[in-house]
This record gives sequence, structure tokens and C-alpha cells, in this order.
Amino acid sequence: MKGMFLSLAATVAAISAVPAQAVTILPGTSGLVFDPFSMIAATQGTALATTSVTGTGLTFSATMRSAVYRNTLGTLDFYYQVARTGPGTQGDEDVDAFTAANFVTFGVDGFVSAVDIDGAGFFTNAFNPPSSTTRTGRSASGVTLQTDFGLNGLTANEISAIYVFRTDATAYTSGTFGIIDGSTISGIAFAPINPVPEPATWGLMLVGFGIVGSALRRRKVSVAYSL
Repeated sequence: MKGMFLSLAATVAAISAVPAQAVTILPGTSGLVFDPFSMIAATQGTALATTSVTGTGLTFSATMRSAVYRNTLGTLDFYYQVARTGPGTQGDEDVDAFTAANFVTFGVDGFVSAVDIDGAGFFTNAFNPPSSTTRTGRSASGVTLQTDFGLNGLTANEISAIYVFRTDATAYTSGTFGIIDGSTISGIAFAPINPVPEPATWGLMLVGFGIVGSALRRRKVSVAYSL
């Protein structure tokens, strides 16, 4: 009996030691809960580029901070933080959500941090931490990621948590974002892209195609007939 309890305890300890899996945001999914950024903090890596865009819509004004990081695993992470800065030209309503594109066929995992994750850098501590109603999802085509603040919409001059989308991409280009309420502010951010082969790589590929073509031309074809 004692051996059975020891075996059970060992099994429970082994299960507890297994790290939690990231929330994977597949095309066509919605209502997913972000995982804490602390799960991947050790692999944060290095910032490659940042941008900040400020705009005013009909019902709010806001700034979108975005960045792209190369993590220590060699792939790219895309960071977003929304700072509501006041009312719009015709009203004053909560910010409900934001979108990010173009993520097309890339794999994406979602993380969130209410704490400043780049020290004295580009981002800041959240003045509106994520709540249990904050959710993420992805369009059916896989292009657009959407984060819904739910009951925790941004009011006044509140700043959202920092949302991190870890991808399997190794190169990036310009992308777009949208901040959504009764109106929308959109602008340029970053997005993953398949890397363009270097000229030397193109040359090797062309040589390879030539060799294959030459081999096919020299191949003898034998046909067996049966009567």
C-alpha cells in the first residue's frame, strides 16, 4: 500500500512538473484565453523594430505601440499595447478590441503581461490589466488576430496589458492594426512573412533545376508490351 501511495505521489509530481501549453490561435477560432507572458519570459530575445501610431476616431483617441522581437528560439514575436488617450471627435466610449494582421498561414501562440516587459524601453505597465473576460481569436483565413477586452474595455486614459503573439516566422514586414469601438483607428504595425531567398540561393536552385532537367532528358524510357 505504501508503495502505491509513493507511486501515486510520483505521478502527481511528474504531471505538475510538465509546463503548461501555450494557447494556440488556429484559424477560425475565438474565445481563447491568453497565457501569462511569464511562461516565455526566459526566451524573450531582442527587439528588432518598434512603432507607435496615434489617431483619433469618432468615439475615442488612442495610441498603438507595437514591436517585433526575435526570441532566443530564433523565431519572431509580435507585441501590441493600446493606450487610450481620450474622447473622439463625436463621442467618448470604451475601446472594445484591437486587431492585428497579416498572419496568414503562420502558427501563432498568444501571451499577455500586465507588467512592463522591456524595462525602461518602449512599453509600460498596464493601467487596465487583462480580466477574465479578455479573449483572443483568429479569422477563418488566418490573416487577422483579434483581441477582445470584454468587460474590461479601456476608458479615459487607460493603458492595456501587453499582448504577445509568438509565431514560427523568421522574417517580418509591415503589417496593419485596428483599434475598435463605435469607430476604428487603423495604421501600420508589423507582420510575419516568409523570407525571400538570397541571390546565391536562387542561383543554387536554378542550377539544381538544370541538373534535374538534364537528367530527365537523358533518361531512357523502356516500354514492355504484352501480347
